[in-house]
Amino acid sequence: MDCKIVIPSLARADILCERTLPLLLELYEIDPTTIYVFVVEDELEEYKNKINNDKVNVIVGVKGIAEQRAFISNYFEHNQFILTLDDDIRRISELEGDKLFDLKNLKELNEIVLEVLKHNNSACCGIYPTNNPFFMKATIYHNLKFCIGAMRWYLNDKEIETNCDYSLLEDYSKSIQYYLKYGTVTRLNYIAIDHDCNGPLKGGLKSVNNRSYYNKSLECHRFLDEYKLYSRLNDRYLKTGRKIDIAFKKCRSKSN
Repeated sequence: MDCKIVIPSLARADILCERTLPLLLELYEIDPTTIYVFVVEDELEEYKNKINNDKVNVIVGVKGIAEQRAFISNYFEHNQFILTLDDDIRRISELEGDKLFDLKNLKELNEIVLEVLKHNNSACCGIYPTNNPFFMKATIYHNLKFCIGAMRWYLNDKEIETNCDYSLLEDYSKSIQYYLKYGTVTRLNYIAIDHDCNGPLKGGLKSVNNRSYYNKSLECHRFLDEYKLYSRLNDRYLKTGRKIDIAFKKCRSKSN
């Protein structure tokens, strides 16, 4: 099964062409016809001009990260193998010993992930959420784990991917939905990325959402009510009093 690589992007044509796109085309020599960049209509020509590669697919989608992911899911066939990437990735890293090095072969990793998903009856695979080798491990988890949306593989399940109930917690929402439906999610704890998660970069699909503390708090508590058996408030954020977020409780795989 071929892997489609999708990149949702908004108001970041320059960033995309400086970071994620050359990483794919130059370092990993990915076939450009398998790359799909999803943009909004009024930015289509800007993206096409700056990408300057007719083989890369530039598709008009919609605004909002949750809404765009739903659009992407409907664009492809059900069960299509997809790798979604953020547009601002500087580096994909692999843990070797206690240090991080550049991932050598993304195409090979895609093949490994597909085999792991099939073998474990899983449909969603993530990476370690921070690129800190101190916390990373040379392991693969098959249980309920947070799969960051900045780099995530999935076998396109339209029922899950088109669910837009949580715009500010869409990564958590996808993780728990795949876990409940398939009994597990997969996470590669030895792979991480360097990107600007909640950093200083302007633009991005998340910028169209109201990400105030109040709205984030509402979503967190609604999520906790819906998935109280599987989630809790994140203690790290509770201690600071400045942010609010959730975490998953320890849950084993239910697929075996």
